Amino acid sequence: MDISELALRAQVAWLRTLATGGFPQIGAGDGFAVSTGLDSNTENGAVIAPSVLDNPYDLDALVGWLRRQAVPASVLVTGPLERKATARLIDRGLEPERTGNNMGRLLAAFDPEATGLPAPGWQISEVTDAQALRQNHRVYADDGWWDEPGELDHRVEVSTRLGFGPGRPIRHWTARHQGVAVGAATSFQFDDAVFLVHCCVATRRRRQGIGAALTRVRLAAAARQGAVQAVLSPSPDGYHLHHSLGFDLAPVRPDRWFYLR
Repeated sequence: MDISELALRAQVAWLRTLATGGFPQIGAGDGFAVSTGLDSNTENGAVIAPSVLDNPYDLDALVGWLRRQAVPASVLVTGPLERKATARLIDRGLEPERTGNNMGRLLAAFDPEATGLPAPGWQISEVTDAQALRQNHRVYADDGWWDEPGELDHRVEVSTRLGFGPGRPIRHWTARHQGVAVGAATSFQFDDAVFLVHCCVATRRRRQGIGAALTRVRLAAAARQGAVQAVLSPSPDGYHLHHSLGFDLAPVRPDRWFYLR
């Protein structure tokens, strides 16, 4: 299993999915760019083939369009680059990712029924309607993930446009303690894999096993839907949690993911 190549495939598939949601976008040569307008470099970006680097007009069209959106964005390259090609991206103000890590695991040995909740009083349910989606996204807002005015409404709008629910590529889950939403997580299924997109547990409820339970729920659902491998980009805290669940760590592929600041 090539964890970091799978992580690149996951983000490319994610941007392609965003492009089907009717968000502003542009195509140029063997590449495209799409923007949701969210303050996130994973929700705005371009996917380019290495051949785009040989055509300054197409490259400048994509990078210039992204820059005009005035939000963080990523540029992902679908194959390895030569030094001169990498330099062309850096010369245009893009920062190459060279030091991060990804995590992944195969699901063959994963028990889809072993989703165990940490203790009585906890419940994890999948989001299936607009009201539950807002409650789910509010967990992130209340934990300080987003602080821009109107950000919660914008993210709910984006998630609604992309679609979600059982059997769909994008699925959301909410963890509740005695009826109060204190945890949230999202998964994105593509090809034969699942990308664990986000996971948040309210600060006062951490270290109680709910993050692990949210991960197990997502892996179980993906396995039942045909996924055979899983991948994620871990936070420092998330590394320990996912390592305990059988995920291995791998360095990123250098000079394949660039950030537009």
